Amino acid sequence: MTPVKITRKKYACQRCGHEKTQETNHHGQTVSWGRYNVCPKCPPWAKYPEHGIVPGTVWICQEENA
Repeated sequence: MTPVKITRKKYACQRCGHEKTQETNHHGQTVSWGRYNVCPKCPPWAKYPEHGIVPGTVWICQEENA
């Protein structure tokens, strides 16, 4: 099995569209974990687990699998 290379890719918040770069080994969506990797532009009620939002932020890859 050949390991997949980790590369930087552009991701956008599913809720508000804010874009940021993440390092992943895939082109699928990623999610925040607790308070880690949440969208800085979304309001607190829309991203933090103590408000009952699980997962807090869903990030959608903006690049195509080449």
